[in-house]
Amino acid sequence: MDNCKRILVINPGSTSTKIALYENEQETDSRTLLHSPEELSECREINDQLDLRRQAVLDYLKQMGKPVESLSAIAARGGVIGKLNSGAYLIDEPLVKASINSPAPHAANIAPVIAYELAKMAGINAYIYDAVCGCGNPQELFTITGMPEIEKPFLTHVLNSRAVAIQQAKADGKDLKDTTYIVAHLGGGITVNLIHKGEIFDIIGDDEGTFSPERSGGLPCRALVKLCCSGKYSEKEIQRKMKGQGGLLAYLGTNDLREVEDMISKGDKKAEVCYQAMAMQIAKDIGALSTVTEGIVDKIILTGGLAYSETFTALIIKRIKFIAPVSVFPGTCEMQALASGVYRVLNGEEKANRFIQEHHN
Repeated sequence: MDNCKRILVINPGSTSTKIALYENEQETDSRTLLHSPEELSECREINDQLDLRRQAVLDYLKQMGKPVESLSAIAARGGVIGKLNSGAYLIDEPLVKASINSPAPHAANIAPVIAYELAKMAGINAYIYDAVCGCGNPQELFTITGMPEIEKPFLTHVLNSRAVAIQQAKADGKDLKDTTYIVAHLGGGITVNLIHKGEIFDIIGDDEGTFSPERSGGLPCRALVKLCCSGKYSEKEIQRKMKGQGGLLAYLGTNDLREVEDMISKGDKKAEVCYQAMAMQIAKDIGALSTVTEGIVDKIILTGGLAYSETFTALIIKRIKFIAPVSVFPGTCEMQALASGVYRVLNGEEKANRFIQEHHN
């Protein structure tokens, strides 16, 4: 195909790197490149994993017989590098520098660095799309917390939430800019997002709303302060209790919803209460965001891994269906969203932003 755009997608996780090849918007191959605990243990910091992950990507391309020179563009997951708008950003030296120096260490920060280096080898462009911090500059109205020293952060599941919103708008025969959707991303972490006129307008983040399979969600402030000052835990230990060791895992010893459902089927009352509580709290968060647009919501969308459970989603839907019709998009489509976003840039349907360091602090 003369007009075929071959796009490499790079999406690092904590212990693996998801990678895929697309021709236009059609996936031709995808892999999850696993990194052994032994390999990762040799890397004290996230950035120390750069050589390991870059080589894994190069080895994959060699195995596939697709040299970097055969690529049209590279799409990378974007990490935490300040306040960005949604959509595409060209990966350049300032963006790479910001990724390396990110205040929030995460494997996603490595992706733009790898993509930039490979793109330079091939003489092509690389982009991030709908980064974790891609909520733009929210109105001050939405950042007030009640304590001037603390501003509400706008970090959420931007990529998957906007991707399913785009799919829903197409299914509804509308332009995303003409819609108001509430998207609940239900995974290891849970966020609820109000997408209004094509942009993420307001959110309930994973540290302020419902608990999730492995995160505590919002906690009573006075009790949390008392726990933090008890001397029993270091700051890192508290952070782990909130993210990674909280939620269902803390109560039930598992972060797998299927195991929780199995426990319930065997008569475990504690599991049933936690299961019901998580569904109810998700519904409460959705209801809260519906007030921002005075109840005017075109559709509510449930997505993420937990949305595969019809039993669980039914518990949420019965509490929110009075607000708006509900759609369910199980799982995530991050790789497709990255590829499609960059394809739209290559096609001229969207324009890539440029990262300017001083504007994103």
